[in-house]
Amino acid sequence: MDIKSSIISEIDSRLERLGEHKDDVKQESDNPYSEVTHALSKVIGYALAGELRSIKEYVEKLS
Repeated sequence: MDIKSSIISEIDSRLERLGEHKDDVKQESDNPYSEVTHALSKVIGYALAGELRSIKEYVEKLS
């Protein structure tokens, strides 16, 4: 496998793992910050997935 294919494969794997947790339900907790933490996790996950897709598109265009 060449380096380009290897990078694309790794990005796909990471996107898949992020997708597996996309719809996780927040666990009930006594921690007053748990809702904020859960919301931040969703926002960060969404942004990270977008960045990974962007990198994948860039790598795919490389010769």
